Amino acid sequence: MQVGRRLVHTAARAQCVVSTSTDPYVNLAFEDWLLRNTDAQTHVLYLWRNRPTVVIGRNQNPWKECDLGKLQERGVGLARRTSGGGAVYHDLGNTNYTVLMPRQAFSRDRCAVMVAEALQQAGIPAHVTARHDVAVGARKVSGSAFRLTSSRAFHHGTMLIDADLAGLSGCLRSRHADAIDARGVDSVRSPVANLRDFSWTIDHGTFCAAVRARFAAAFGPVSDMPFDPNANAEMRQRLATWDWLYGQTPDFVHRLDGFFGWALLTAAISAHRGYISAVDLAPPRHASALPPHVQAAIADVRRLLPGTRYCRDDVARQLAPVSARSPHAAEISDWILSAFH
Repeated sequence: MQVGRRLVHTAARAQCVVSTSTDPYVNLAFEDWLLRNTDAQTHVLYLWRNRPTVVIGRNQNPWKECDLGKLQERGVGLARRTSGGGAVYHDLGNTNYTVLMPRQAFSRDRCAVMVAEALQQAGIPAHVTARHDVAVGARKVSGSAFRLTSSRAFHHGTMLIDADLAGLSGCLRSRHADAIDARGVDSVRSPVANLRDFSWTIDHGTFCAAVRARFAAAFGPVSDMPFDPNANAEMRQRLATWDWLYGQTPDFVHRLDGFFGWALLTAAISAHRGYISAVDLAPPRHASALPPHVQAAIADVRRLLPGTRYCRDDVARQLAPVSARSPHAAEISDWILSAFH
């Protein structure tokens, strides 16, 4: 329990496991395995790092949260957590921590306080914000996300130690964000900092040691648990699929305005589970009537897209035949495809 926002010892058993993998799907799958397979009365500290990856929350929209084209250019992966929360950038300059606990022992601040106290022990004046993040001054150094089941819960966060903050900013900015009406959860942007801005001695090893020490102070003597990258191979495969990364996205509508030499068009492309469900494509209500061949091109695009994955390659493939027949359809296709950059 907490006393004055400080943690005191409990009688629960405590274990610690450190990942030896930087594969985000392996690490997220192992986290899921820990949630499902560790004793419901134990506390487990799981420490892990990923290669460069943007990780979005379970109910987020990747087209809205990140620049997918820039991710591809930079070789940055995309992953979706099983927990909620906002989008985060992972690389080897940050360390992820997960604390699993009995459901009845869960509180949103408890583990954030533990991590803040670990940083204080390392000489970094960290505190917990009203949003349950860890910050130093006005800048966030770690966010928080949670998952709860009937018997277990976990709190996890991403601690920025020496991360590529320029890469973080570029990858987590979508130029289409304002044009997408989404039912999912939007990230809350905050000023961020690396721990290296406050200490030259902090690194992955010293951070892990400091957190483990505070974990032991809170939950008792800690025993080591081996890391098994194959413990949840089926889940690892699922987390890497298009259906999970994109198809899990809540319904959304992407709105576009197109200016052509022959007309002004507006489009509302609706998607359900990552597939285009409807296309509303037309000139403004009070515009002059379009020539029949332009109306035919618009009708072809509207007819062809429903049922197509919301994916540039799939949309391009679907529109290729009509684009080859009609220069107006080709212009409309290029305009729509620009929404996927």
